Amino acid sequence: MNNTFNAKRFGLLFIKQLTEHYKTYLMGLAVLIGVMLVGGGFLVYLMPEPINLGTQTVLFVCIYFLAGTIFTSTIFADVSDRKKAIAYLTLPASNFEKFIVGWVFSYVIFSLVYTGSFYLILMLLLNLKHWPNQHVEVFNVFVEPAPMLFVVFSFLHGVALWGAIFFEKLHFIKTAFCFFISIIVLTLINTSFIEALINHEIRPATPFSNIELIDNNRNVAITGMRENDTLVVCILFIVALIFWTAAYYRLKEKQV
Repeated sequence: MNNTFNAKRFGLLFIKQLTEHYKTYLMGLAVLIGVMLVGGGFLVYLMPEPINLGTQTVLFVCIYFLAGTIFTSTIFADVSDRKKAIAYLTLPASNFEKFIVGWVFSYVIFSLVYTGSFYLILMLLLNLKHWPNQHVEVFNVFVEPAPMLFVVFSFLHGVALWGAIFFEKLHFIKTAFCFFISIIVLTLINTSFIEALINHEIRPATPFSNIELIDNNRNVAITGMRENDTLVVCILFIVALIFWTAAYYRLKEKQV
């Protein structure tokens, strides 16, 4: 039997994870649907026209990123619980199988369930009120910029998964704190590097963002690359892979 990955053993571990936590998952899903339903209903009540495509995209992204990272931060909660850690760490399954089960639940299954729930609530809200002579567009996950959103989520998921295993308590808060501090530091480094490169003062610029400067009392914006360029996609996936790998080895260390 393969000590790294065995399909039968993985299936049993997957079922165990589901049977032990399905009540928590269903409660979390109910809360998520309730928030989308109440918030969306209030939005529909206030708006004199249908929820446009831009608003739908913003709502999808904000809830997806926030709910996804929060859920991911809790996926390995058993490792941090002293009462449950021994039983979890001594399970007759490999490190890789335990990691993949957590990854599948927090990345694949969450994305599918969330997307389905979002469409369900969206269609309900769009049919909740009648707007005469109004054309209603529906957010499409297969049309730009939606595919890029899943790439960004891969990166955020990698960060959240690493934090879920690395930190012992307050996983989401500590991970978010480290994330935003890192963004600030990278922005300062990137801004200083570009200013030294072009010998001109610019506004704070995060990596891969536009360069904005004032030249002869005019605001000038320089676009280096678009967000959906192949290079940006590849870099985000590579960084996500790095965090996923770091999270796996951190989990492996906990079992030594």
